[in-house]
This record gives sequence, C-alpha cells and structure tokens, in this order.
Amino acid sequence: AFLLTLVAAVSGPAFRRTDSSSTYQVGPGDVLQVVFYAGAEKQEDFSGTVSALGTLTCPLLGEIRAGGLTIHEISRAMTEQLARDYFVNPQVLVSVKEYGGQVWVVGAVKSPGPYPYSEGLSALRACLLAGGFTDFASLKSVKVARVTAGRARVTKVDLARVMQGKADDLLLQRSDRIEVPQRRF
Repeated sequence: AFLLTLVAAVSGPAFRRTDSSSTYQVGPGDVLQVVFYAGAEKQEDFSGTVSALGTLTCPLLGEIRAGGLTIHEISRAMTEQLARDYFVNPQVLVSVKEYGGQVWVVGAVKSPGPYPYSEGLSALRACLLAGGFTDFASLKSVKVARVTAGRARVTKVDLARVMQGKADDLLLQRSDRIEVPQRRF
C-alpha cells in the first residue's frame, strides 16, 4: 500500500519537472542519433557513442567534440562544419538515443546499487527504481552528492515534502549518489 501511495505521489500533479532537454549536457557513454540533410534529402543517418574523452566519430566530419555540449550546440557545430566543407544549406538533427552513466542509490532502500541514468530522472524516482524505501527510511534528510568542477557538493532533499507536493523533486545528473538514511529511534 505504501508503494502504491508513493507511485501515485510521483505520477500525480504534485510532481513538477522542468524541461531539461535544451540544457542537458551530453556526456561519455551517451549514444547519439545523427541525421544530415542537404538539398531536402537525407545524406547520412548514423548512431555513435560519445567516448570517455567526450568525442564522437562522425562520417564526413571525423572526430568532433560532444561532451559537455547540449544537443543544440552539437547540431549547430556540425551544421557549420558541413556548410563550410561539403554542403549548401545543410541541416543536422541530433538526439540522444540512449543515456550513458549511472546514479547510485544507497542506504535505506530495498535494492541499493547503481541504476541507469536518464534525462529527467529525479531523486524520488531513483529511489523507486531501487525498490522503494525500507520501513526505517528517514525521508526528511535524504542527501544527494554531486561532483561539479572537481568539487563534491551535497544537497539535502526532503522526500516526505516532495511526496506531499510541498517541495520540488531534485533532478539528478549522471554520477549522482543518493543516500537515504535510517531513522534514529
């Protein structure tokens, strides 16, 4: 019954999500789908995986930088390069076919461990992927650890308030670690 209430809380109107597709930064392990058009005809259609160095190998263009860029920035860079070297008025469509990376959920959840990252994944949804909470979970003091520019940052999230619709859920990033502590008696 608790898990059903939890699912209803996450899927109901109280769950707010921002559209992060325009701000999502591509990273290692992401699989991109790329389609080149020129003269209103498809010229090339391929999938490629972003390397650990943040590069993508493309037909016609070779190796390009993709890591840390948004889909729009990658598309614009490819379009500019194709217009300079090969085609008149090219268009490039780029999308994320599969997300690389993982998030870790540890502590008072039923199945702690790594889970696949996907765009729009939130702290509460990651905990649900981990089987939900144990009976002794302290939802008011969940911590999300994130490394940004080489520095660790910890954000506290009150998932009890999120489930009640009184707080926004935290959107996760690749490699975040969610720690659900146990209540103290």
